[in-house]
Amino acid sequence: MLKADERLEFFVKRCKETGLKITPQRMAVYEVLLKSDNHPTVEEIYEEVKKLYPYVSLATVYRTLETLENIGLVKKVCFWGNSARYDANLEEHHHLICEKCGKIEDIKLDQKLNIPEEFYGYKTESYSVNVYGICPDCRAKMQS
Repeated sequence: MLKADERLEFFVKRCKETGLKITPQRMAVYEVLLKSDNHPTVEEIYEEVKKLYPYVSLATVYRTLETLENIGLVKKVCFWGNSARYDANLEEHHHLICEKCGKIEDIKLDQKLNIPEEFYGYKTESYSVNVYGICPDCRAKMQS
């Protein structure tokens, strides 16, 4: 995995390649994601960015995340019944999701799935596996 400073360099390079201005708010949104390993929601990112930029709007954070996703700097992690979460880790990985609290952890699978290039009429581009279970914290709460 790239170090935080290498990922910031990648951010700057990618923004320049796509003609996107590097604003303090965009940088703050990206830095929040870099420092987070819990795949925060838009609202959680907004609360962190607001600490540095009190006048930033939730709509700005939404637009920024959408823009960063469109240029390939972040990924949206979606699963049924919960808000979309965001991830700045672009390396191939999958997710372990707690069905009780919604916690998401990155996992690597030792084996690759053999997904065909054409699948049920779709031209496949990538895949992501979500593994659902109950995290250790929730299991401990259930036992006490």
